[in-house]
Amino acid sequence: MNSIDSIHQFYQKHAWLSKWLEDPAYVRIRFKMLEKGYPPVDFPPELVTKVSLDVFNRIEAERIPLFIGSQFGVHPRPGNLEGFFNGEKMIAVLVKSLLSGHISGMNLYRIQADDTDFTGNNNRLIRRF
Repeated sequence: MNSIDSIHQFYQKHAWLSKWLEDPAYVRIRFKMLEKGYPPVDFPPELVTKVSLDVFNRIEAERIPLFIGSQFGVHPRPGNLEGFFNGEKMIAVLVKSLLSGHISGMNLYRIQADDTDFTGNNNRLIRRF
């Protein structure tokens, strides 16, 4: 398999990524994820940085926390991250089946300043990709 085929397969598996990169409101935003606490995930390395908990918790304009949402919940569990609920912020949840490995998209949610946990409630949904 050549590199063109490999890139094509990657974008087929991650159809949400094309929508993300074509949206002028979000194209500059990158993601941050913790060193551990995630199920296996194939994510474009140029879009994500692995960071410490302190950096993950920071509210940044152009870099947002990345979580994995599955049939078994959200990983890592936001309610278990000390200091995470520290103000209004946007988070990304990559929607993945842990059984098949299929990624069906990515959702952006708003965390409110007074939140103490995250459940994926649709009234906090900003956008689906």
